[in-house]
Amino acid sequence: MEKLILHNISYTDNGKKIIYEYSASSQIEKFFDKKKPVYSKYGIDVSTIPQSIAVIPFLSNMMPIAWHAGFTVEVDQVDEDFYNALLLVQKEFQKRESVSVTDSKLIAKKLVKNKIEGDKSSMLFSGGVDAYATYIRIFEKKPDLVTILGADIAIEDHKQWDDFTNFIETEKLLENNNQEYIETNLREFYTYQVELLLKDIGWWGKVQHGLALIGALAPLSFIHKYTSIYIASSYTDHIDIDWGSTPEIDEKITWASGVKVYHDGYDLKRQDKVDLIAQFASNTNNKFKLRVCYSELRTEFNCSNCEKCFRTILGLILNDKDPNDYGFNVDEKVYKKFYEVLEIGAASKGVKYFWWELMEKAKSSNKFYVFNDEEAETLQINEIRNGKIDQLLDQKLKKPNKGKQRIRFIIRNKFPWLQQLYRKIRY
Repeated sequence: MEKLILHNISYTDNGKKIIYEYSASSQIEKFFDKKKPVYSKYGIDVSTIPQSIAVIPFLSNMMPIAWHAGFTVEVDQVDEDFYNALLLVQKEFQKRESVSVTDSKLIAKKLVKNKIEGDKSSMLFSGGVDAYATYIRIFEKKPDLVTILGADIAIEDHKQWDDFTNFIETEKLLENNNQEYIETNLREFYTYQVELLLKDIGWWGKVQHGLALIGALAPLSFIHKYTSIYIASSYTDHIDIDWGSTPEIDEKITWASGVKVYHDGYDLKRQDKVDLIAQFASNTNNKFKLRVCYSELRTEFNCSNCEKCFRTILGLILNDKDPNDYGFNVDEKVYKKFYEVLEIGAASKGVKYFWWELMEKAKSSNKFYVFNDEEAETLQINEIRNGKIDQLLDQKLKKPNKGKQRIRFIIRNKFPWLQQLYRKIRY
């Protein structure tokens, strides 16, 4: 079997940056970008942590690739609890019918028993609907908020990152929470060949992100004594979809004799979360921005013109809340824009489900926020109640385009100069 061997773990930037040096057999080199060594960078010195903990961010990203591509990973040492957790997570991926997951193994020369003495809580915080719902549910625990550069925001996008960190550090609601930041190239160290391990593209969402994001916290957990880590759910048990972050996956992840991961909010639909946020805002007399958008077209806090923005905007409207108080910039013309964007955008099972929730919410809402003309806007809400958007998305899902998406993806990544030429012609 082909091998990937971790040769060395080193520290730079005064102990804040962990760099992983590895080699891969010739048959699996195609999966990795040699120009981009794997690294994780923290806001504090983490060089005093055990090597068996320091290796966790690396393995959290490499093992899913190994499981899907069928190669062995060799390391010097690893935390014993994390090693056993990986075996359980691998079994969860093997249950999926959509892709074949191999029995490839992690080989460690030494399994180390670590122990974190403490009871601090932390959570992965993006500022979106899912994250804020979890934050509200564990508000009294005063969790440390951990945000990762390189996940939703590209490492080189300094402006968007500066905007985001400024938002976290100036939001009054969050002022009593310690904030931690991690920079890691967890989405850049591998090539497009990894995407092709799946029948359809979407490696980050469908496989990687749950284990990778949680694993990135391991060094911080040892320094700050985190024994509870919360990650907000994206979906609910009401929808069956392959996703890289589920209770079955996330809550099996552990290390250092007792770190507990909580996949929070799986019992709530997305609209339930918006309802929770709206109720919390009313009860505490707070108005706070939701950051749901990472569109390249965004020039303000959110672009207020993409599918993700629109579903959040409508959710707030149906709670009789002005979306402009929550980080958006819209007026009554937003209803027309719903259809324009949904018509040209890609549909998915998940997107259709989220808009179905909004249809059901509209049916049960007797009151909604009115921008200008109650009579005209009531007609728009009635169309949503009667399934206009649901039917639009249903029709789009009946037009298969997965094969075309895969072909476009391969061409875009194999011949990047074509994409650059297209952009020049377009703009």
